[in-house]
Amino acid sequence: MESFRIDGHSGRAFQILVEEVHSVTPELVQVLIDIDLQTFAESTFSHYTAAAFLTNGRVYLLRADDVVIGTCVCMRSWDRPNEATILSMGIRPGWRGRGLGQRFVSAVMSKLRAKGLRSVSLLVGKENRRAIKVYNDVGFEAASEAQIRSGLSAFGSLPDDALLLMRARLQSDDGPVIELNR
Repeated sequence: MESFRIDGHSGRAFQILVEEVHSVTPELVQVLIDIDLQTFAESTFSHYTAAAFLTNGRVYLLRADDVVIGTCVCMRSWDRPNEATILSMGIRPGWRGRGLGQRFVSAVMSKLRAKGLRSVSLLVGKENRRAIKVYNDVGFEAASEAQIRSGLSAFGSLPDDALLLMRARLQSDDGPVIELNR
């Protein structure tokens, strides 16, 4: 469990922890759904998919004292077995804009590195400059296949080329860890 302190807007200091989920509870499923709804315009998870990710993926929590203020959901890539994919990362409103996104993603990357993974990828909205900056700050770069066609434009959900594939190396092919900007 990694921890650090931040000072709140009220002058109160918070102990911030990043921890991996090891057991699934109905309350945790609801927290995952709630933070997702506060982060994205459309729901990512149902109760079923949230429970499935908590059971079969890797879910990391960002806590301020004892309150969950952020979640990060990862799965292993089928095409790249040494790579994790971040499916969702969100921080509750009111906690954003304090550098917690960079610290949270960096801590998750450290935990994935410790599990022997060599890289991590994610998809982000091409116009989501704030999220892209968070990911760039911790070592993500646009992948060579830079833009992904959403395939959803026919349904009116997303325009073509709306998603950007980003990837960060956690280890070199030889195994030594590459230090990421923090």
